[in-house]
Amino acid sequence: MRAWHWRYLKWGCLLISIGSVIIAAGLMWSHSNTVALPEETTDTGEAASTRVEKPLIVERKGERIIWRLKAESAKQHENTMLLTTPVLELFTETNEVITVHGDKAWFEPLKRNIHFKGNVSVTYRDWLLLTNALYFDSTRDEVIVPNAFTAKGQHTTFKGRGLKAERKSQMLYIAHDVWVKDSHPKRLGGLQ
Repeated sequence: MRAWHWRYLKWGCLLISIGSVIIAAGLMWSHSNTVALPEETTDTGEAASTRVEKPLIVERKGERIIWRLKAESAKQHENTMLLTTPVLELFTETNEVITVHGDKAWFEPLKRNIHFKGNVSVTYRDWLLLTNALYFDSTRDEVIVPNAFTAKGQHTTFKGRGLKAERKSQMLYIAHDVWVKDSHPKRLGGLQ
């Protein structure tokens, strides 16, 4: 074979190699969006999740109820349950109830942890706490609000970021940006 044959053969093989890589990448890219998440599947019985109406999950320690989780509906997936319109009731040592509402939540059955997302509100006595995300760590028995929050009482408003509350002791810890507004007349020197 002459030298120019080798040169054309070499360039021809190189073009075929590059072309096949481009075609393979194009096929992979065009088919990458076809995989659906379990939440997006239809309820035709073929989905990989199980739907439960009005679930109720209770955590007890002996005869005492520690917390109770209920929702309008839930979808059981492999390691989590997706709850719609969830309500978590945490019970203090004196049996007072701390109620957590949210748009949706994810419950981890093995760890017993609960993640709330979207329009989360917490009520306790005359306090109302509002945030967009809340996490209940069952092993540490703590409520964690990682993002910004607002807590309103009868005469006091707190704003901050990074709240941690212990269920048993009811101790609160705020990590960042604490802002307090107190409008109680007696604490303002009797001004009205």
